[in-house]
Amino acid sequence: MPAVAQLERDEQYQLLYDLLKIFLTKRLDSYLEFQTANSALLKDYGMFSCWTSTNDSSLRNSSMSYILAAFL
Repeated sequence: MPAVAQLERDEQYQLLYDLLKIFLTKRLDSYLEFQTANSALLKDYGMFSCWTSTNDSSLRNSSMSYILAAFL
């Protein structure tokens, strides 16, 4: 998806790209690390509770859709 690829190269949206990558390829522990390091960013966008303790792919998909809709 070209829009997502552009995020990777755009310094302003690098953290957003990192978050999308976490939702697509990583586990809950990676998200929790990101959340700890970037809590202010997540709160600014109302995303501080996107992922619960379950590692359910439908939850990841809905969270990813929310992120894409909010930024693209």
